[in-house]
Amino acid sequence: MSAITTQERIAEALLQVKAVKLQPDSPFTWASGWKSPIYCDNRVTLSYPEVRTLIKTELAEAIRREFDAPDVVAGGCYWGYRSGCSRRRPARVSPSSTSAP
Repeated sequence: MSAITTQERIAEALLQVKAVKLQPDSPFTWASGWKSPIYCDNRVTLSYPEVRTLIKTELAEAIRREFDAPDVVAGGCYWGYRSGCSRRRPARVSPSSTSAP
């Protein structure tokens, strides 16, 4: 039996907190107009710090692997995240740490 992959761990965590929704018979319409049977509502992770930490840590590691060691990784908030972002500082990505300052 093979070890569980990072992708599988994140997928399992998102499924456990019910962030992923599947509607093959009634697809979601994205803002782009595309139809998709799958929707991942990442706002749900705001209520699950352990899931956010898993995603943050693994994303930082993937960025470090692919792009060496950037000084900062930043992203913008949209209205659904406003309350969570107003209290958070950006995560710094250094060669020795994947945690926020």
